Amino acid sequence: MRKWIFIFLVMLLIPANVYATATLNDINQKVCSRFEGDMVKLAAIMEELRRRNGITETRVAFGGVDTQIKSADYQVTYAAEALAFQRAQKYSSKNQLRNSLEVLKNKILRAKNEVGKALNNAQ
Repeated sequence: MRKWIFIFLVMLLIPANVYATATLNDINQKVCSRFEGDMVKLAAIMEELRRRNGITETRVAFGGVDTQIKSADYQVTYAAEALAFQRAQKYSSKNQLRNSLEVLKNKILRAKNEVGKALNNAQ
């Protein structure tokens, strides 16, 4: 009887999700899904900026002649490509996954910063 009471108490105190294990690839896909939501929002903002300013096409230019909107568009595209690449990766260690996600996070934050600059200049 005591044995069953002990087992019952242990089951109540330790949640079932402790036993659930997620692979590194599952973690990567969940984080990528979160970042993908950010990229969709950034792409929508860029499309609105293009419509508001009458821009129908953007191109990346070098040599300091790039506008804020073109720069933001480039960064959003660059981050979206990095996200697609990240989704396709398979990782064998937590450090490798962590480093790769950190790089991806920085690319998305840079894209957000560039979109913010473009929004401030468009107003």
